[in-house]
Amino acid sequence: MHSNTKQGFAPIAAIIIALLVIGGGAYGIKKAMDKKASKENRPAESGMPVPGTDTKEKEVFMGPTTLQTKLSEQNASGQGGQAMLVQTGTSTVRIIVNLVGKPPLEPQPAHIHLGSCPNPGAVKYPLTNIDKGASITDIPNLTLSQLISELPLAINVHKSVADLKTYVACGDIVAEEKKEAGTSSAMPVPGTDTPEMIASKEWKVTYTSQGFSPKTITVKKGDMAVFENKTGKSASVASDEHPTHTIYPEFDQYKTEQRGKTEFRFVFEKVGTWKYHDHLNSTMTGTVIVE
Repeated sequence: MHSNTKQGFAPIAAIIIALLVIGGGAYGIKKAMDKKASKENRPAESGMPVPGTDTKEKEVFMGPTTLQTKLSEQNASGQGGQAMLVQTGTSTVRIIVNLVGKPPLEPQPAHIHLGSCPNPGAVKYPLTNIDKGASITDIPNLTLSQLISELPLAINVHKSVADLKTYVACGDIVAEEKKEAGTSSAMPVPGTDTPEMIASKEWKVTYTSQGFSPKTITVKKGDMAVFENKTGKSASVASDEHPTHTIYPEFDQYKTEQRGKTEFRFVFEKVGTWKYHDHLNSTMTGTVIVE
């Protein structure tokens, strides 16, 4: 009797164990699916860990970080150029203005105005006066996304402090993100195994004790090159010939408000092949080809 009772319990125990296994498996599957769904709802992670840790860096999708504005000639001034609006940090917008053409002997006021060219309205944000064709302004407590929400806006340059009514250059700020990456062409730089780099709106040239890298870049008219000095010494980028810098006189860091700084931004508005050098160490050279 006792033996039969044990035998009777055995099938029941097997059924209970099977149900527990099935239930646990279902719970495990549900948990895995919930985990997958939760992961899909989280921000995507890049494959690169945060430097110095094993934690993967999360990608953060933000608004535009750079805008480009073409400044067109006004009132037969002979001046035109470009402005770059760059998000620096989380709450500052930097406005970099470069004008080509013979600069006047006195500074030229510039502002971001309400409205559109050629007849913008009141001043929204004052900018640093243009001196020798260039100026840099940092506007605090502002982001590019905020600026875009305030459109229409225009960047306007005036003839002089005494003649604010005469506009010499004007450009509408357009809400489109500027690409910052470049691609490499298949053709190497002559005499080297280094691919010639093709700029896409903006390209960075790094200057070290070994020289400029890339040594040659090819850009489109209206693109900007950023020359970053990492030599640890003073430098001043300028077009050939040394020391007069006459082949592209506007392309001369010393003539801009960026003189003495470790970064020099310049918009190329002239088509051609422009050789340049470090004025303080003229053996260090490079070339910008503008198409």
